[in-house]
Amino acid sequence: MVGSYDWTVSKQTTVRMGRKQVLGTVLCGVIALSLFGVAVYLAVSTLGRLGLVGHQVTMRVTDCEASAPATTSRGGGHPDLDCKGFVDPAQASGGGIRRITATGFSSAPVFGAPVEVAKEPWGSWVPVDQGGWNRLGRALSPLIPLAFAGWFAKATVTAYRAWRNSRRLHAGSAA
Repeated sequence: MVGSYDWTVSKQTTVRMGRKQVLGTVLCGVIALSLFGVAVYLAVSTLGRLGLVGHQVTMRVTDCEASAPATTSRGGGHPDLDCKGFVDPAQASGGGIRRITATGFSSAPVFGAPVEVAKEPWGSWVPVDQGGWNRLGRALSPLIPLAFAGWFAKATVTAYRAWRNSRRLHAGSAA
């Protein structure tokens, strides 16, 4: 008969997401959140290294010491230097000569010469990047983990939506 409808009820079942799929989705979400955290850390660190936030002063270096080995397992590399110095009384808060230690110098500065340093939000003093390429590289550095975080977040959201939609569909029905 044309236009008739079969009123028989079929058994309705849901398609469950496997444990490995759930674990993979959760793992992608954790990786995405971790990479977002790395991107935020790099962005805040960049603001300090470029002298855009924090207290920026001119320091005169008196002493430097290596805080990391000068060589790597491949035979090359640069030491990470921690330099001690003093801030001129005109720039020091409260007057007087103030001694500070700045970390993260890639090469030894000229002793006694003025060096621009800035205080990062978490309290450490770091040298302000001066070169154009250094500044550009530092400014773009948060974009790499941010791109990967976006990719992992998209995979997490896609898997979650597929799981949520599979719970709504009944076995045998067309999607």
